[in-house]
Amino acid sequence: MSDQDTKIPLPLAGPRPDEKEIEEALEFSSLLQEFGRLLSGEYDRRMPMSRGQSAVVALLMENDGRTQTELADDMVMHKVSVGAHVDELVQQGLVERRPHPTDRRSKQVWLTPYFHSVKFLGQGVFTMIHARAIEGVSKKDYAHAVKVLTAMRDNLKKLKDETGG
Repeated sequence: MSDQDTKIPLPLAGPRPDEKEIEEALEFSSLLQEFGRLLSGEYDRRMPMSRGQSAVVALLMENDGRTQTELADDMVMHKVSVGAHVDELVQQGLVERRPHPTDRRSKQVWLTPYFHSVKFLGQGVFTMIHARAIEGVSKKDYAHAVKVLTAMRDNLKKLKDETGG
């Protein structure tokens, strides 16, 4: 076996970055990761459902009636794991499974009337955390930050499409 047989494939990248570029990229990435961790941690501490359950509910609020496979794809999780979250939400009366109208092998997951009657509680927690996070930030700075992060997200989506990711 030669040395070339044991080498790992190299990542797709551009020219070698300088130390300042590396430092800036790491600082930015660390900041976003910490922000996400703090935000989700606060939400998790205050809500009576797991992060996985919250993710299912959030996706259904965007587009109710998804199949478990669609939820799993959007959550980048295995169908069985998503099924466990859905089972727990069914037991809590927050979602229900219904037969798919065109595919008798699958079921759709729907938010229940009970969920809709209590969703304002979770929305209140989320808006309270959001208000606290932006405390001391001007409306102008906040709007600019959202604009910049949206542009960065769109750039990353384009990169994903370009690289077949």
